[in-house]
Amino acid sequence: MGFQLLTWAVHLYLFTHLLTAALILEDQELKFLEEPSSVFVDAENHELASFRCSVSPKVAGIIWLQNGTVLPEGAPNVVKMSKHRLQVLVGGRLANASGHHTRHSYQCAAQMGELLIMSTPATAIVATLTPFAPQEDVHVSVTAGNTAVVPCRLPYSNPPAVSEFHFNKTSVNRTVDRHHIMPSGDLQIQSSTIWDSGVYFCTAHNPLIKKRLTALHKIYLTVHEPAAEEVPSFTSVPPEVMNVVTGSNVTIECAANGNPAPVITWSKEGGHLPRSRHRIVLGNLEIFSVHSRDNGIYSCQATNRLGTIFARKTKLVVQEPPHIVSPLQNHIVQHGGELRLQCTVQGNPVPTVHWLHNGKRVHHTSHITISEMGIHIRKMTKHQGGMYQCFANNFLGTVYSTAHVTVLAVNESHIPDKNGEDENEPDSINGATENAGKRKDSHKRKKNKGVKLVLPSRPEISRLSDDSVMVRWSVPHNDGLPISFFKVQYRDVSTPHSHWKTVEEDVPPHIHSHAIVGLKAGGRYRFRIVAVYSNNDNKNGPNSIKFLLHKDPPKRKPMQGPIIRRVKAESSTAITLFWEYSDLDAVDVEGFYIYYRLTQSAGDYLKITVAGSNTRSYTVSYLLPDTSYDIKMQCFNVAGASEFSNICTHKTLALPSMGEKKATPVPDLLESSGSGDKDLLYIVLGAIAGVLVLVVAVFVVLFILRHRHKRQACEQGASDHNSNLQQNGHIGNGDYFTTQSRITINPLDSIELSELSREKYAAAIVTQISNGHRISPMDLSAEDIIVKAEDV
Repeated sequence: MGFQLLTWAVHLYLFTHLLTAALILEDQELKFLEEPSSVFVDAENHELASFRCSVSPKVAGIIWLQNGTVLPEGAPNVVKMSKHRLQVLVGGRLANASGHHTRHSYQCAAQMGELLIMSTPATAIVATLTPFAPQEDVHVSVTAGNTAVVPCRLPYSNPPAVSEFHFNKTSVNRTVDRHHIMPSGDLQIQSSTIWDSGVYFCTAHNPLIKKRLTALHKIYLTVHEPAAEEVPSFTSVPPEVMNVVTGSNVTIECAANGNPAPVITWSKEGGHLPRSRHRIVLGNLEIFSVHSRDNGIYSCQATNRLGTIFARKTKLVVQEPPHIVSPLQNHIVQHGGELRLQCTVQGNPVPTVHWLHNGKRVHHTSHITISEMGIHIRKMTKHQGGMYQCFANNFLGTVYSTAHVTVLAVNESHIPDKNGEDENEPDSINGATENAGKRKDSHKRKKNKGVKLVLPSRPEISRLSDDSVMVRWSVPHNDGLPISFFKVQYRDVSTPHSHWKTVEEDVPPHIHSHAIVGLKAGGRYRFRIVAVYSNNDNKNGPNSIKFLLHKDPPKRKPMQGPIIRRVKAESSTAITLFWEYSDLDAVDVEGFYIYYRLTQSAGDYLKITVAGSNTRSYTVSYLLPDTSYDIKMQCFNVAGASEFSNICTHKTLALPSMGEKKATPVPDLLESSGSGDKDLLYIVLGAIAGVLVLVVAVFVVLFILRHRHKRQACEQGASDHNSNLQQNGHIGNGDYFTTQSRITINPLDSIELSELSREKYAAAIVTQISNGHRISPMDLSAEDIIVKAEDV
């Protein structure tokens, strides 16, 4: 027994030693935590271009480069250069005689001893908007009922300008159902009428520099009543070639005139239109989430009973940023041995590949062979060890992969690398909170041995502000114990011996995001999600990767919001939104906010966060049946949110008929006082009816129990039953929630569901329900509210 204990202790010591060595090796790995990214700058207002760079480990040095050359202190146009930040002035001396600005690329290099790696290059792009070219007035004539096209040839702008129109000196709202401002800049008016006739002006707007220029020419639109039948004729034809980046959306425009109004159809040569990723709006072909297989020739045709005409064919070219299919792997080779590094890349245009060794370009030599597939080095020597990088670039971007190559001397041994070890595991093992929990509830865990507990995923973190982040996670298919709620924990890993902190709010089980505030700018944090199960057991999910909370937003917030194109009722409790978003201001977005509220309430909106810049649809669940909702949207990134979209109103489906008579809804209890004494009378009558039903129910229960138990027990049972009846309400989330505070009629505006505690979440939903005539007066006055999903 003593020998076995000694053997176990030795094994534990060796394991701890190897784990510590692996962690040290990982912490010493040379890598970038943040790299410079290209930015737009307003040179006319002398705006500075700011680039950031941070590396690991902290002892590594950072070198700044311009056009591949080390940037010295005091270089022209360099305003500030520190280890982690570079600021340059774009314009002035950088502008040449023609007025165009010389574009420079900037990189940072991370160096530790002889090891050196290069970041991706970034540029300072000058935002500009040139005037409209001189043009004669334009006259457009169209038959009423057809789509009218008001053309606008936008001038050069970087980023591309957004067109705006004025009709008879009044601004045209692009979110109105009949008006559609197209990516080309044209305005299309659906089912035009004679009232659309008049004078139009086109304005080019660069939202990045907040500059607008109006064309000097006028566009005269004449909409005339149909006199005789007309054969179709095109008023807008698609271009011969259109380029689109994979993953984005594209619109190929086509419009026609005729009497009767022609029907426009699209086809693809040698194939079919993408079945679930396309639609035709006003004759324009829209393809969502473009894939490489969408390459091809597309044709537009217009048909009425007088004939069919064909527009010129359009070649759609799908371009793809460079992508490394097989990343490089670290290697350990013996002195004199061979090294083969494979770097398979994809992209359209085909990316150009080059290799760097410790920051220096690798060229063909007698013992170095570079091919499309990789690099082959024969007879490795000690000085050929270090950091190797494979760079792939086309005009859409640059990517790279890095490998650390160690060359061993003859008979030299090495410590095995940490292979596949989760960098977060030490936190899970050594976290004080988890260890304490294991000791505290060891008896409970033995009690629940054999019960399956499904864990939440590793959380993803995105920056919201200087002191807040958004934490998102997912849950695999849960075939174990139901999850009652989540807890979010975080730890400041930049502070030695820090402990896990737990956010006070409980997150409902169907919400998988939560905002954490009160963090420290510049701090480095880890996050994890704790699932609390129906048996009151809890278990920690995996830790997030280390997250550095920057002080300054690295991006601009988007200016233009999305456009809601279609809303569909999926069921009695769900509505699906379909929207469009054009990256007109060249600002990357990270996702979308969806706001919704009961149409009758005119109260606060509830907010849902939808991650993913390419997402174009989402299903809002946990709604009330046969109820109308107002819905609007925003897009967002780390710097903030855009303007609101158009507001759409849609109704959920009614519950399936069960044969009984439909109950008359209770009047709106939270409606403003303008409804008068009549509404108050209905409320009083409803309350009296509810009390009478309650009294009858209690009487029946007392009568039955009187024959089975003693009178004292009967009275106690009736009292409990009465209390429960007064406390039951409804909510659409499938679980019980309780609250000890009264419902507030005016909660905070734009409530983020994931930011509410269980109690506040329940109160907010019940307030919405009360606005929709789904709750009785007695429920609103109860101190304790219990809500359940399936009762809705």
